[in-house]
Amino acid sequence: MKNILKMLPVLLLTIMLSCKKKDPLPEAFDITKQAIIGKLSGGYPYIITLEGDGKATLTHYSVTNGSYTYVNGVFKFNFDNELVGFFVTENGQIKSYNGPLIINTYEMVKIPATNQFDGKAFKGNWNGTVHSTQINFMGTKYTEITNNQQTEANYTLINNLAVKKQEANSITLFIMMNNKLEGGRRAYPINVWGTFMMQ
Repeated sequence: MKNILKMLPVLLLTIMLSCKKKDPLPEAFDITKQAIIGKLSGGYPYIITLEGDGKATLTHYSVTNGSYTYVNGVFKFNFDNELVGFFVTENGQIKSYNGPLIINTYEMVKIPATNQFDGKAFKGNWNGTVHSTQINFMGTKYTEITNNQQTEANYTLINNLAVKKQEANSITLFIMMNNKLEGGRRAYPINVWGTFMMQ
């Protein structure tokens, strides 16, 4: 009987450890829940968005449709046979890039669940300008204030990571990168870009 009483705590501990919840399996990596963001060699921001059927879209100072494959951590892309290359990934991060030098920086990021711009304000400069610019986002609009001149525009949200305003001959793109707002604007034939800090 004494031996049974001595073994009782060990038996209870064994039962408790066996009932402990097992750690959940890590979430399977889904490339379509990611986007690739970065800057082109001239400073202009870009975003690559992906669909499940192998279609990809590159948005920068224009919008270009293309295709991609993702096999064994290698993400190959082709945009109209003009921008062709590949990224090697590991654990959901880009380890290396092979392709045209127009792509200067790159980062694979998970698409956030909510709009990253709504309610935020940024201040900085477009390249080649003297006056600073403040950009305020609210809902599906943003206002841009430069030298006491204010303009308001509706925007299209891209993967909750980028904002695009497109008109006949111009496109404006803002992308959130490292808590900064990277902006690019093409008003044909002039491209401008800038970095704006969160206020």
